[in-house]
Amino acid sequence: MCKKEPGLSNIILTAKQQALTACEDTFKYDRWNCSLVFNKRPKKSIFKKIYRETAFVHALIAASIAHAVARGCASGNLSRCACFGSFKNTSWHVRGCGDDFKFGKRFTKNFLEWKQAGSDQIAEIVKQDIIVGMDSVGEQMKEICKCHGFSGSCTTKTCWKRLGPFNSAMGLLKKHYHHAVKRKLVNFTTKRAVTPKARKRMQLDKNNLIYLQKTPNLCVSTKGRICKDIHNCATLCCGRGYVTGKKIVKSRCKCKMVDCCFVKCDTCVETADLFTCK
Repeated sequence: MCKKEPGLSNIILTAKQQALTACEDTFKYDRWNCSLVFNKRPKKSIFKKIYRETAFVHALIAASIAHAVARGCASGNLSRCACFGSFKNTSWHVRGCGDDFKFGKRFTKNFLEWKQAGSDQIAEIVKQDIIVGMDSVGEQMKEICKCHGFSGSCTTKTCWKRLGPFNSAMGLLKKHYHHAVKRKLVNFTTKRAVTPKARKRMQLDKNNLIYLQKTPNLCVSTKGRICKDIHNCATLCCGRGYVTGKKIVKSRCKCKMVDCCFVKCDTCVETADLFTCK
């Protein structure tokens, strides 16, 4: 697939990096901080089973790939997709090159081996989580327009669809993480095909992430973690308490305009409290 599309490799790498960065930033002060293993134990991979965290990562990866591919289409880095077509309006002609999110979703499904995933219940759950992830990005799609005409009139309007920054979808993805629904497999087997009853139950949860197993205790892995503040320590440190220290914070300050068009700032150094879990 990557050989047929020269620009694809870089886009996938971009998707991987933006997913990792956004996840670590979003869960920086949570007990689970986007680690792919539980309690720093390599054999406790989150992909061994379908935990809440596994469902989230499936959604996150799908969301990031769909977002990056859609953006790649708009920038002209992919030849297999095209700009949005034009359409008629009663008062103006609308045309623009936007983020092709439909192609991004279609590509993501194929890239994640959607068709090869099978028809068993676990495959259905993974598909569900992938869709929730992509839809979280799609909800950030907005129409941007620019007017053309004499004296500020809008005789012609150019419009295009644009996704928000990937970080703008993380709030919704994290909300899905906290509201994920735990389900049981029918007859506790992974091989049985999805029954009509099970499928109907899953359809009721079509807007939610689905997981199967309870997350292991994460408190072991929070030792030495830095809290956002003392209130965050109460949760992050799991009742073990915390150590208070100081840290040096550098920031831009005393900014002023110089020579018409340049901003010059000083660097201010301050000390701030640092809270570390015992």
